[in-house]
Amino acid sequence: MKVEDAYNSLCAKMGLPASESLMSIWKMLCNEEEALCAVELPGTVDAIAEKTDIKSGDVEKILQGLFYKGAVFKSNRDGILVYKLAKNIVQFHDGSILWGNAAEEFFAHWRQVMDVDFAGMMRNLPEAVRLPSFMRVIPIQETISSQSNVLPYEECIHLIEKSTLLAVVNCPCRVSQKNCDAPVENCIQLNRGAEYTLDRGHGREITREEAFKILHEAEEAGLVHLMEDKGYGNAICNCCSCCCEMFRLKEHAQKDWILSPSRYRAEVDGPACTACGACVDVCPVEAISIDEIAKISEDLCIGCGLCAGSCPVEAIGMHAIRPDEHIPVKNRQV
Repeated sequence: MKVEDAYNSLCAKMGLPASESLMSIWKMLCNEEEALCAVELPGTVDAIAEKTDIKSGDVEKILQGLFYKGAVFKSNRDGILVYKLAKNIVQFHDGSILWGNAAEEFFAHWRQVMDVDFAGMMRNLPEAVRLPSFMRVIPIQETISSQSNVLPYEECIHLIEKSTLLAVVNCPCRVSQKNCDAPVENCIQLNRGAEYTLDRGHGREITREEAFKILHEAEEAGLVHLMEDKGYGNAICNCCSCCCEMFRLKEHAQKDWILSPSRYRAEVDGPACTACGACVDVCPVEAISIDEIAKISEDLCIGCGLCAGSCPVEAIGMHAIRPDEHIPVKNRQV
């Protein structure tokens, strides 16, 4: 395969064959020999060596280097190490943004890819096409803990307590977008996510107590907890609406299903509300307005609980409005 064809194929594998910025990203991450190996993935070191006529020892160094850069990932199939590309452009973004040698030009290309190229492709999907949501909102635990129907996988504390390994990395979105001064080192990795982070060396292992502190500081900073849209994911993100790729993609692609709300919606106790506006200031999606009392848009509310957590007179409560099945999970046992 010609080298230019390899780069074109790598862009096509990420779903954006015409993106010049994605092409530039691949060329920054991969030299010609690396691109020829990457395009043949998935495969073992020996399989890629056979396809490329590159010595196995050299292929192993190449793939390990691309793993460090976040361009490829590892999986273990029956004890056999297999290298593979990211499953989608979002995973590729999050992995490669934390590449230690990335320059500002690299981040600029990623902003073009995510805000324009990928968002444009998603926006042009027919209205009848509805893909699974990329991420879902996890409500602030204190705002729902008194309810009897709270599911274990919608409580950050439960997710952390049940994890066997924890790590933290810089938020890829804030590293790339740089639109605010919210805390950066607060993307919590769980179990397999933590193993991946520590294997790459781009994060640090943390205790449960450190994880709880990160969650508290994120809530104090007005950040929203997000997780992969399944019961038990591999990371808890703490997101601002100005940098987070999910918030931005939802806005630019104009597809609400990209980010799944929690099962909850905020509701105002009218007589208790003092119309102070604290909830308006903290809402990440501008779902609240003041008209004598706070008014919450049922269509816009994502059920994050920031408004309930910030209300000085506890006039806002979180109420489950969606069934358990709103959160896709194969095994609903704790």
